[in-house]
Amino acid sequence: MNKDFKIPPKLVNSLTSGEQLAEYFKDLIGNEFVLTNKTRTDGSNIRKLIASVLEKHPLPESAQAGHYEIVPPKGKGVPKITREFIDTYIVTSGSSYNLQVWNRIPAVDTLLITYESGENLKCTDVKFVFVRINMKDNTISSIIILTPSYIESKFGKFGKPTIKQQLLISGKIRKKIIDSESKIITYKDSKKIATSVRNDYLKPTTGMTDEPAIENLFSIELLNEVVANKLIGFKLPAAATKNRGQALEKKVLELLGYEIKDSDLLCGDFPDIRNQLLEVKVQDSPTVDLGKFTPEKEEIITKNSNFTTFDVRYLIALTNPKTEVIEGIILSPGEKLGELFSYVSAESYKCQRSIPMSFFDKYNGSSVFNPD
Repeated sequence: MNKDFKIPPKLVNSLTSGEQLAEYFKDLIGNEFVLTNKTRTDGSNIRKLIASVLEKHPLPESAQAGHYEIVPPKGKGVPKITREFIDTYIVTSGSSYNLQVWNRIPAVDTLLITYESGENLKCTDVKFVFVRINMKDNTISSIIILTPSYIESKFGKFGKPTIKQQLLISGKIRKKIIDSESKIITYKDSKKIATSVRNDYLKPTTGMTDEPAIENLFSIELLNEVVANKLIGFKLPAAATKNRGQALEKKVLELLGYEIKDSDLLCGDFPDIRNQLLEVKVQDSPTVDLGKFTPEKEEIITKNSNFTTFDVRYLIALTNPKTEVIEGIILSPGEKLGELFSYVSAESYKCQRSIPMSFFDKYNGSSVFNPD
């Protein structure tokens, strides 16, 4: 495959539409394709075949080096045919097809590529090209192009892998925050709680580990005023990340007006300051460990109030690793974190979704995109 296919498009809206791709691939129906039964070899051969068709048509202009950034380390999760943002899959026989997607959760808006222009390409932008092979005569019987949202709406959500997620904050974005006038970047509260949180300060009368009540939650605007602004320039103790995290949590509690008990700091709740739906993190390296819960996918974290990982507010202190001084702050609800930063995993993982073979049977002899 031409190495230029690994370069992303210059413009996001220049990607070829799914309908047009389906037209391009019609010429492959009935063509011979002999499987070697070696997964890697067959996968590579089908990518080369799809790429050879794409080369016969106008491709999106390639992005120039330095004008974009591939967000995941080592490009994990970025589609193989990056120029058109598509991944290819071979479908053969059986009662169902087990779709396996490596190193990305397909139907979430996690960043894969960012551009200097402010545009970006996300997991939800990837198109899946399924090439059905007729095992009786070794020919291509159909090509079906699907989007992640279509797959979930038709066949159910992708299985969630059990992984320890991290948030990747690029050096470029970190510098932009620290160099800004306020040194703080904030987003409004999640849609669910934005109209119910309070904007006036009232000293807490409950404990930090008590269940949150929406009428007593401080808005992000108020948290910015009462906490974030006063943390800039604050020096954390030179210690292990966990201890510095506890020191930051203690300082935040002090600023919020909570009665501080050392036993509460060690309880390990999520979020850290549960009573305010506030998770506190220290960042002095490219990644921030998210632990058991990640806002990449929405999960209920409180049974009685149905608060989710999207509603949790994240306060991330950008510290200077040499001086331990807080130089910048990120204050955001979980639902917005993926818009500016990316979720990564230290280990490879896969998401799976079973698709009935009867679905592929319906489109025998066709090349289609998100069919009705």
